[in-house]
Amino acid sequence: KLVNNVFWKWDNILPPEFCHSSLEQIDWATSWDAKIGGVKGDIIDSETRRTDVLFQNQMQPLGCIARTYIEAANQQAGWNYMLAGQQDTQLSRYKSIDQGFYDWHIDADPPINNAQRKLSCVILLNDTSEFEGGELQFKTNEGKNVLTKQGTIIVFPSFIEHKVTPVTKGVRYTAVTWAIGPSFK
Repeated sequence: KLVNNVFWKWDNILPPEFCHSSLEQIDWATSWDAKIGGVKGDIIDSETRRTDVLFQNQMQPLGCIARTYIEAANQQAGWNYMLAGQQDTQLSRYKSIDQGFYDWHIDADPPINNAQRKLSCVILLNDTSEFEGGELQFKTNEGKNVLTKQGTIIVFPSFIEHKVTPVTKGVRYTAVTWAIGPSFK
């Protein structure tokens, strides 16, 4: 077993008012179709991922909040990875009109300049009554939605395989960021 804890989670940790305020500040007119990386390079592949995204500086409130919880999860879950920074926050919108989803994938990329993604953090920004589908599932417990409440923050090792099931009604909004550190050895 590679890790004792596949994820670390805080349910409803962010108040709905904060989540709504964060969403109101996003200009979705500037978003673009999300790409996938890895062996294929950065490409748009609507058979693997269908969502639109934009990025926010990691020093904005969502990035700062994510950093706090990433550091806490790293210790509390017993991962204790060496972390050296964080990437900008990706704001994602999964729309039912597009059956927005992201098939099985990992967030970890091969190391670049001896640095790689080590921990992923997802924050659910809207209430689950506003959409259907859009479940965050891990390969280790396939079929179980692990992100079920607005304001929930979940952190997991970036090499854990996961997916977002198709959104069949409404729109699902998340903020995602990744902690980086020296290459795993």
